[in-house]
Amino acid sequence: MGRATKIEWCDHTFNPWWGCTQVSPLCDHCYAMMIDVRWFRGAHWGSHAVRRYFGESHWSQPLEWDRQAQKDGQRHRVFCASMADVFDNEVAQFHRERLWEVIRRTRNLDWLILTKRIGNASRMLPRDWGGGYPNVWLIVSMDQSALQRDLPKLLALPALIHGASIEPQLGPVWLGKFARKLQWVIVGGESGTGARPFQIEWLRSLIKECTDAGTPIFVQKLGCKPFENSSRLQLNEFAGSDWNEWPMDVRVRQLPCKDLVR
Repeated sequence: MGRATKIEWCDHTFNPWWGCTQVSPLCDHCYAMMIDVRWFRGAHWGSHAVRRYFGESHWSQPLEWDRQAQKDGQRHRVFCASMADVFDNEVAQFHRERLWEVIRRTRNLDWLILTKRIGNASRMLPRDWGGGYPNVWLIVSMDQSALQRDLPKLLALPALIHGASIEPQLGPVWLGKFARKLQWVIVGGESGTGARPFQIEWLRSLIKECTDAGTPIFVQKLGCKPFENSSRLQLNEFAGSDWNEWPMDVRVRQLPCKDLVR
């Protein structure tokens, strides 16, 4: 896992370990947990569960991607971690130190670290973090209930990019004063077994708020159950409705859609 990914906003995924603990309603249908249940009967999930760790061949992958990015003359983005949380309390710090060392060595990769545990970050970031690593983006996965708690903690940490991931979006989200302080927002509906509805009006409102604030927003997907005015939409009704913006004009690919913004 890692070289190929269907996630539109990254080129690779890298997991320093597998396993996590549910901490939010956003976690209820976590695809990573479902994979672990299917492959390992959920052995790596939950408080005090032993995480799954990897050997040298796994840790050599980012170095290969870095060499390829340098050869391509184009930076590659790495989602870290799709099957875990870098700031997990259940993981010893030396595992994170190994990750920080790899990140320092891969200067042609941008590492996008998504977390629901931003409150742990200040004591788990490397000692040489300083003003932030130049190739790390810190992104909080959140909903409206976590916004006031987690975004101030995120913004208090120096980072090249401060972002918010609102995926899956399970209800309306208003960023308010934080909209102008973030450099990136990701949003999308839920997919997979038991997917919960995604109202297109929530998406329109968030796109408008980000657009008004000048904050790039990336619509990842509409999920399995997009609804509008209580009617379930067929996905082909929104064909071509990508709204994909990047922070700092990095590989900007915006395809405005009249269906999403009115």
